[in-house]
Amino acid sequence: MNDNQTASIISADQLIINGGQFIQNITDRSSNHVHSTLRSKSVRVVVRTQVTSSSLASLDILTATVAHGAFHNSADCFDGPRCHENTRISVLEKIMDWIMNCDLETRKQYILWLTGAAGAGKSAIANKIVELCIQKGLLVLTFFFKRSDGSRNNEKQLIATLAYQLASTVPAAKPVILSAIDNDPLIFKKSLEHQFELLIAQPLRMEAISSHYRCYVLVIDELDECLERGKQVQILNMVRKATSQFHLPIFFLIASRLEHEIKSVCNSQNMMAILWCLVLNEEYQPSRDIRKFICDVFLEIKQDHPFKDQIPSQWPVDAQVDKVVQKSSGQFIYAATVVRYVQSLRHLPHQRLHSAIELTPPMGELPFAELDSLYRTILFSVGKIEKVLSVIEFCVTTSQYARLPISSIAHIFAFDNGELEILFCDLGSLISLSTGYVEFLHASLPDFFLDPTRSQQYFLDSAIYKPIILSRIIYTLRSLSGT
Repeated sequence: MNDNQTASIISADQLIINGGQFIQNITDRSSNHVHSTLRSKSVRVVVRTQVTSSSLASLDILTATVAHGAFHNSADCFDGPRCHENTRISVLEKIMDWIMNCDLETRKQYILWLTGAAGAGKSAIANKIVELCIQKGLLVLTFFFKRSDGSRNNEKQLIATLAYQLASTVPAAKPVILSAIDNDPLIFKKSLEHQFELLIAQPLRMEAISSHYRCYVLVIDELDECLERGKQVQILNMVRKATSQFHLPIFFLIASRLEHEIKSVCNSQNMMAILWCLVLNEEYQPSRDIRKFICDVFLEIKQDHPFKDQIPSQWPVDAQVDKVVQKSSGQFIYAATVVRYVQSLRHLPHQRLHSAIELTPPMGELPFAELDSLYRTILFSVGKIEKVLSVIEFCVTTSQYARLPISSIAHIFAFDNGELEILFCDLGSLISLSTGYVEFLHASLPDFFLDPTRSQQYFLDSAIYKPIILSRIIYTLRSLSGT
């Protein structure tokens, strides 16, 4: 072995050096910096010391607390909803104008609450906004909640996940973040506000970062999928305090369904001055985008499907497309569910579309399984569900004859003042009472309730609910006639 050859490490505590030069540098918390130099032709050196690295320990704590599936580009989110090409253009432009501070109406708002009915496409828009921000060179941090993922259905890993992205994206922020963890290894047990200040706000104050980025974008998607409603409120309060206290150019995009607690916080006096609420409604012409999506995908099916030769040349007819658009009610999830069902490579697409529209799928097939699961998840959170289902049954039954205001419905069911609104407060993403009537935000919702294979425990069984409704109507008529 010549003099230029290096040492061989045989264990964490021992080195064997055959010739050459050995320079030992040891730093640990219990001693000062040690420098040793040995020169030898053939020396066996046994170093017995414990070398610890606070940075490595802090990094281990951070990575162990990260929710890996919460990144917008994680493997778990890879198959998540995406905006179809050349759709949602107006709403995307509106949000990007807000981030780039080009919109005079929203210039003073640093929080955007992106909301709408269940399945309106909020996550797809949030994903696209992240992509557009990255293309523009903006610093983007993301957390995508998910009800069924134990690491993403609570607030415990939120700040660690954001901090990890910040440390990974901006090298200058990494030592500040790791130092904060080193100083307090239990920092992730502290309040969200405390974590945010030390691990997000302080690094972003650094001149090396602030001089490079004109603004920062923090995206929290599907906040309603954080299981504890009280924690949803905590997260929103953290965002509000971060905006008002730290005076940093952070734009918070919070996407969620119209859940009661979230709506209450976002409509509070403390939020109104700094929050912009964007509701995905007809103003942004979703039906036009849904039609484009359907037509584009059906054209691809006609061109590429393995059984394309069996597809009628005029398929799909306009009436079929119209019906899918109408049933979608401006919510992309219905159209996307139909498309996925029709796209099956083992079936004839035109037959599958007919089955989906006419609700006549072959035995054992569940074309709307994803949509049904969403409906059932929302219904599961509702208290006094039997009362709610009685009202829904009444509305479904009477809709073909008359449309009664909620005041009349409350009278028929002998509800106390405001009781009907309280009963339906957790159904804001499916049913709206804001117009004074019971409005189904999904045209496909009655189909769900009337099919026991889809609604399961929420099936509107006429044998159960019709007698209840009839008795209430008879009682009301008697009370009105004085009999």
